[in-house]
Amino acid sequence: MNILAVQTGRYDHFHAAVQETVVRYPQARLTGLIQLGDLDEAKAGHLFQEILQTHKENLSKTLSMLSTTFDYCLVPFEDRFGIQYWTFRSIPIRLRIHRIASYNKSRQFKEFILSTWVLESLFVTTIARVIFLGLGLLRTIWWRIRRSVSIVGTFALAGAALVMKVASAVGLHPGQWRVKNRLPAGRRKVVLHIPSLGLGGAQRQLAIFVERLDRSQWDVEVVTVDALDKFFEPAIRDLNVTIHYLNPHWQLYEVGIIWQLISYLYRNPSHVLHNWLFSAGALGGIAGTLIGTPTIIASVRSEHPSRFPWFFPLWERVLYAMTAPLQTIVIANSQAVRKENRRKIVLPDRKIVTIYNGIDFSTIQGVLPTEEERLRNEVALPRGAPVVGIVGRLSPEKDHATFLKAAHLIRQAIPHVKFLIVGAGPSEGQIRSMIADLELDHHVILTGERRDALVLMQLMDVLVLTSRSEGFPNVLLEAAAYGVAVVTTAAGGAVEVVVDGETGFVVPCADSPAVAEKIVKLMRDIPLRREFAEAAKRRAYRMFSADQVARAIQGCYLWQCESGQVQRDGNGKVDGADKYLNDGSEGNP
Repeated sequence: MNILAVQTGRYDHFHAAVQETVVRYPQARLTGLIQLGDLDEAKAGHLFQEILQTHKENLSKTLSMLSTTFDYCLVPFEDRFGIQYWTFRSIPIRLRIHRIASYNKSRQFKEFILSTWVLESLFVTTIARVIFLGLGLLRTIWWRIRRSVSIVGTFALAGAALVMKVASAVGLHPGQWRVKNRLPAGRRKVVLHIPSLGLGGAQRQLAIFVERLDRSQWDVEVVTVDALDKFFEPAIRDLNVTIHYLNPHWQLYEVGIIWQLISYLYRNPSHVLHNWLFSAGALGGIAGTLIGTPTIIASVRSEHPSRFPWFFPLWERVLYAMTAPLQTIVIANSQAVRKENRRKIVLPDRKIVTIYNGIDFSTIQGVLPTEEERLRNEVALPRGAPVVGIVGRLSPEKDHATFLKAAHLIRQAIPHVKFLIVGAGPSEGQIRSMIADLELDHHVILTGERRDALVLMQLMDVLVLTSRSEGFPNVLLEAAAYGVAVVTTAAGGAVEVVVDGETGFVVPCADSPAVAEKIVKLMRDIPLRREFAEAAKRRAYRMFSADQVARAIQGCYLWQCESGQVQRDGNGKVDGADKYLNDGSEGNP
């Protein structure tokens, strides 16, 4: 039996088709029509008794060279039906081969007689191709308009939610009583809604909070979008917390999230819906209001909407302002974030409170000498070289340019210093270009994204933050916990973490000479460096422990669930919230 095998696409797919044919007809003699780039691989496989080079443009010439009469022809496809393969489909027709086999992208092996093959080939390469081209055109049109459809739909749902908010205030919300009657008895239920469980500061804070949530009072579930990065998923699941994933359909992201969240909350009524980050606050606020969830809380954690508008299109900023009244209460993670968001959205002061981020001191472990040596070798840090580092996403608001300009000045004072830039992001190309321009190639090390960033931090003598905008920078808390001295710009909540001259140095934003001066001072004054590090650690233990923060957030939950009264303990003290709930004044909470 003589079989002609025609390579129509990638060699790996063609090879799989040939192997399937060999299994079915082990005694057959194989002739392969192989593309030029794969000839060597085909010869090395020893599957073919004869190999000829082929290409669409010289197919007639190649076929004329065939002297064998073939009983069988194999034509693989890299789609389901072989719609765009008329040239290769015509080979068994032109050679009058009476038995043909196809092998599609789903690895389906199908055999035909010549007459059936002719009819199918004519159909799929004419009528079916027109149909698929039409569907492709519709998909292209939909892809272009689906974003606009989603945005318009989101605003329509937001408008409906505002109407329901008014209806709820006068007791006319159609779902309000239904939800109230279906709320679980005993422990109250809280749903934590966050855009993803990927690596990030907000996700870390959520995981820390869930671990400390009083499970005797609260039944907790996490709702998030099913994204590729699920860095914190294992930590959440280890706490026996259910995670529900949202999967928007038809690329209607915002509308899809709202609709699926409504469906979830309908099936699982909760006392509190706590939305983390801007987008979750807006979409969750709409869904929670439409379904009638009693308490809706939003956590805002950055100054971005006004300070860096390119991160948030105008329609998103309008949506955030429009949905702010849907929130029962808004939690800001610093006074800077509170004031900035209060300025941009129309809410009374009593509805915006400040609760700082917290740090889990039980997880703080110093790096072992052997591990330090391994890490130094891994990132090419010479033993004994002083290290200045910056940890964070490589993006415009982090202002790595100021860090590099400061590095250029520091190198003149301390020639053998090394600079670590830990992180990844869209500004990497610009940063590399600036490193070359400042002739810092042999002094600056870019590590890329590292999941052991906290361990790398311990290799640093001084950690630097040069941001132009910050919510509440976790990295400064982590530096305090690990005893690393810091120099930071006066960006947002950074000045609420670091006390200038006591726990570190605070300098103006974008002032590279000031950054360089303070770093050099700390590098040369080891006792001062240690003094700052110890003072920062004591302050972090006192003000930013994860247990205090968890009590404060639960205080917000109870404050709303108890009709505006903060839950108090037996001694009459506010349970964890008296120190952290802001009363609307501009001082520290």
